Amino acid sequence: MDGLMKCLYDFVRTKRMGSIYQDPEYEEMSRSVELQLEKVQQSLGKKQQRELRLLLENLSAQSSIENEHLFQASLGLAQELNALVRSG
Repeated sequence: MDGLMKCLYDFVRTKRMGSIYQDPEYEEMSRSVELQLEKVQQSLGKKQQRELRLLLENLSAQSSIENEHLFQASLGLAQELNALVRSG
């Protein structure tokens, strides 16, 4: 992602996604994830907990990359639609 695209992405994440924290489905899923994580961690040793944390961090990074690409694709689609509207 180039500098401008990253800047736009960060802007949308920080300024335009505030409503996600009021979304009941998001809140419910966040609580569910926390409870499940605590439950799983209780049954693991220290080394396994570190491995689990690493796995979760990697999954989060993977999801972030997917979200960045989705943002880029959405922006590209918006540009294409804008061009169609202007030419039509």
